[in-house]
Amino acid sequence: MSSPTPRGLLAVLDQRDGHRCAWTGQESDRLVPQHRQGGAGGRRDKHRPSNVVWLDSILNGRIEAEPDLQAEALRRGIKISGFGDPSTTPIEHAVHGLVLLDDAGRWHPAPEEATPWR
Repeated sequence: MSSPTPRGLLAVLDQRDGHRCAWTGQESDRLVPQHRQGGAGGRRDKHRPSNVVWLDSILNGRIEAEPDLQAEALRRGIKISGFGDPSTTPIEHAVHGLVLLDDAGRWHPAPEEATPWR
């Protein structure tokens, strides 16, 4: 069973992203903390700011169920490989633009060389 996202991390997400969906930029009462780096069973280091974004729960369900949306989530960096590093993997974030997220709860513009799909 996976552990719930700590309240302190949720507060960091609110401060960084303003309680807005990383995909749409919209505020909603359906937002859930979404771990970018997947993997069954959980990881010791999963609860860190670079690895978690707000995502609309309905959209998240669709991403899990629809291959086209899953591919787009991977392209945007909203979902990343279990072998990836969330702090060095760019995310196309609806609130901040193309950025890197760090574990201090900040974001930084992503360098061009970090975005091969552009």
